[in-house]
Amino acid sequence: MFEAITAVVFGLGKALCVLALVLLLLGLDIGKRWRLRHIPGPPALPFLGNLPQLLTLGSPTFFRQCRKKYGPVFRVAFGRNWSIVVAEPDLLRQVGTRVLNHALFRSLMRGEFQQLDDLGLLIARDDYWRLVRSAWQPAFSAASLSGYLPRMVACAVQLTDRLETRAREAEAEAAKGGSGKAATAAGRVNIHRELGSMTLQVVGSTAYGVDFRAMDCDDIAGAVAEVDDAAAAATAVAAAAAEGGSGRPDDKFGRVLVEACRNVFRYSSLVYGTKYSRVSLLLPELRPLVSAVAHVLPDRPFAQLLRARGDLRNACVCLIQGWKTRPVQPLGSHPGADTPIAATTTTTTTQSSPRLDDGNKPPLPASSAAANGRDGQNAAVEAATFANGFNGNGNGDGKPSGSFGKGAAAEGAESGAGPEAAPRVAVGSFLGLILSARDKASGAALTDLQVAAQVQTFILAGYETTANGLAFAVYCIATNPKVERRLLAEIDEVLGPDRPPTEADLPRLPYTEAVFNEALRLYPPAHATNRLEDKGPVQVGGYTVPANTAIFLSIYSAHHNPDVWPRAEEFIPERFLPTSPLYPEVCSRVPNAHAPFGYGSRMCIGWKFAVQEAKVALARLYQRLVFELEPGQVPLRTSVGITLAPKDGLWVRPVARHPLPASPAAASAAHT
Repeated sequence: MFEAITAVVFGLGKALCVLALVLLLLGLDIGKRWRLRHIPGPPALPFLGNLPQLLTLGSPTFFRQCRKKYGPVFRVAFGRNWSIVVAEPDLLRQVGTRVLNHALFRSLMRGEFQQLDDLGLLIARDDYWRLVRSAWQPAFSAASLSGYLPRMVACAVQLTDRLETRAREAEAEAAKGGSGKAATAAGRVNIHRELGSMTLQVVGSTAYGVDFRAMDCDDIAGAVAEVDDAAAAATAVAAAAAEGGSGRPDDKFGRVLVEACRNVFRYSSLVYGTKYSRVSLLLPELRPLVSAVAHVLPDRPFAQLLRARGDLRNACVCLIQGWKTRPVQPLGSHPGADTPIAATTTTTTTQSSPRLDDGNKPPLPASSAAANGRDGQNAAVEAATFANGFNGNGNGDGKPSGSFGKGAAAEGAESGAGPEAAPRVAVGSFLGLILSARDKASGAALTDLQVAAQVQTFILAGYETTANGLAFAVYCIATNPKVERRLLAEIDEVLGPDRPPTEADLPRLPYTEAVFNEALRLYPPAHATNRLEDKGPVQVGGYTVPANTAIFLSIYSAHHNPDVWPRAEEFIPERFLPTSPLYPEVCSRVPNAHAPFGYGSRMCIGWKFAVQEAKVALARLYQRLVFELEPGQVPLRTSVGITLAPKDGLWVRPVARHPLPASPAAASAAHT
């Protein structure tokens, strides 16, 4: 007996020793360290790598420190994922233009959620990327941008009117001598959130021809001021509606979509995201197991992310099915920026929840329902069931979940009201281009899953980066009075006190564009991008980078390089004015020194769209208002995730620049 126990203990001891040795070898990453030994970089801890510095400082600051110490090319360990970082403008341009594929970092998502990420334009590779990019390109032609302008202006006008109303209310409260909490809160606005609602509204009206009513969602007197997730937002809207608020079905759709976009970015980051992501960085070999555990036992951040991804997926399906089942209309007849989403009042029977086509079966044709041999009424029934019957529970398995909850028809049957329906989108919008794309060799159309991936990409990209860039611009203007005065002078000269900008006005607002460009230099929302060459080694600045090694392009480091940018930490929009003596210092001397949208053919395809939208928004906002920062926000705290963003929002007080016109009665009384 004693011998048996001794043998078992001895065996366990040997197993533990072997396990400890394996873990030690894994943690040291001897093979990866040896392959990259010729490239300098900061010391990396076993397992953790450089994660402590990355989480404490954020990658932009940490990369800048490494640039100073190790030069323009250095290695960094994201846990046990080793990468090369490039932080010099010339080298960034060379790598960005020569290496086309992005590095593929597997998240904890699985099923359709993972496929939606892989099939989107951002991660697409090789011939598939070329096909998808060619489908996107017409959406950003000069003619398309010209057509989008009226909708961009309408969204900017709506936001400005909202903020000016808040400013007038604050003035009225101050005039009454108000004090206490109500007076303190009067006029106080998180401009970052407001700008996010506006950019999402722009995406809806320009890309899909529908009004998401994203800005209207916050109008319900305090009911949805701050919520933790999309379900709470929907509940708040419903409660407000019961008390006479707006609470229309389309309002709920917009509110859920806004919250979903915000939460996707927030909870996808290492800082705010799930602890399971950090474990997968330490043990990438166990990522499938970690992913399975995360889905079975999600922590709060992962649960929030799953809900947000499910709601976003549902929105994509609603848009696609709405386009496919709508009657064909002539171009230009679709709803404009001021037209709400039309609710469809169809009923349907319960059926199993279908999945998006993944290419293993013939995709649905990119045409109207009649082309499928179905009558319009039955097509609408099928679309309503399809769009609302499955709701992405985070597993990508099509089981009901998420804030859209039960199908629209089921809700309508229970309440006796019409269902919450998919928004109708217009023929000839972004969806029309994607659905009509064909592979040149085979003539095959994109599958439903591939189409949904493009819809998701446009929604997320159009929402986040432009909103962040505009928020940073507002912060920089508020902290630089001289810049603000010159900006206001240009806008007043070109537009006057109230006329919205037109296409002819945009070239006459060079300083407005320079302000946005300089804000993107100091605070680039896309603070880094990446590349990966899997066909062979790559030469980068005198170093040979082995094949299949991720290369990070640190845009933030290049934008703050004092060897390139004189007074690099100062906000000087004149750098971007060709008529300024400061322009030759950098912009005409160092190609691609300013690259907030990336490099080469993989740079942001919608960058002209973003600049036009930002220029219109800044012009209209500062035509009517200026913004005073709430105390305690200088210097601005930022959060680093997929994008660079204000950490706790950007709180301002809008101040009206022009007095309200006097009423006829008041004018008559003053005259007498």
